Amino acid sequence: MQNIEIRQAKLYDVPALARIERDSFDSPWSADEIAKDVTSDDGSIYVAVALIGDERAGYADMRIIKGESQIYNIAVAPEFRKQGIGEALLDHMVRKSEELGLRIITLEVRAGNEAAMVLYEKMGFRKVGTRPGYYAKGSEDAVLMDKVLGEITIDMNVQ
Repeated sequence: MQNIEIRQAKLYDVPALARIERDSFDSPWSADEIAKDVTSDDGSIYVAVALIGDERAGYADMRIIKGESQIYNIAVAPEFRKQGIGEALLDHMVRKSEELGLRIITLEVRAGNEAAMVLYEKMGFRKVGTRPGYYAKGSEDAVLMDKVLGEITIDMNVQ
């Protein structure tokens, strides 16, 4: 994995985050929408910065709502994909949520985004429902996932 630092996003990061957003999603958020989240009291945007070259490699957007954490976006710049940066960002948000004493993290993901679902399940998220026709003007479902924080898992296959 690329050497990265994950830190709270600042307003000067917004143009790079907007580029990553445009390169990652069919219906990207605008720079203004990202800037609102950067300055919001109930949200946190974390940016992964490559330590060599000071490039913005990716970002994650999370909001805290009534004792729960909700992940809005995780996006990695095309030139930094498949290097573990998305996983590092997700892990960072899980740890931050635990530090804040939050009970659960929720997210929604496109039903067709198998790679993301594999990552989320690897990180302990479970599928809990769907929103039919949520994405792309009703043509794709959203899969709802969550992770209970501090949950103890017991391996029932232990001999």
